[in-house]
Amino acid sequence: MKKKPIYLYILLFFSTVGTLTSAVSTFGASKSFELTDDFAKQLGLTTAQDKADYLAYYGKSAQANQSPLAFLFVSLILIALLATFYFLFMKEDLLTAHYTYLGQILLNQVFSCYNYLAGRPLLASFSNSALRQRYLASSFLALLLLTALNLLFFGIILYKTLRLRKAQARA
Repeated sequence: MKKKPIYLYILLFFSTVGTLTSAVSTFGASKSFELTDDFAKQLGLTTAQDKADYLAYYGKSAQANQSPLAFLFVSLILIALLATFYFLFMKEDLLTAHYTYLGQILLNQVFSCYNYLAGRPLLASFSNSALRQRYLASSFLALLLLTALNLLFFGIILYKTLRLRKAQARA
């Protein structure tokens, strides 16, 4: 590697933070949760029924986040991320690091879609339709944001990969 791929370092930093957050919620999250009045107020939970519904939703959500399929996705994403670090820093093979990172981005997108689809039935825990719609909209917006970020990261890495391959073909 002649020039340092600063763009890849930055993208890997953000991906590592997101992946570690997912890993903590999948491998280490506690199913017990105490809903304080301040937090309930921030969430817009005003009635005792809304609070009970949210606790039921949280319990089901924690259970879904720790499913075998979620374990598999997070494990594969972690492996792809570690492979990217290995090829980038140990082997100094930028092209292979790009390929493994592209795989990590694709796995991350599939996992985001899985989380969205797996989380939709959990919203039936809310008896208040306004809360159910709000949480449905926020989960959809989260999916859109993650998709946009994944597309941005994918586009940057794909562009750099094509340029790198073209440069290697000339050499």
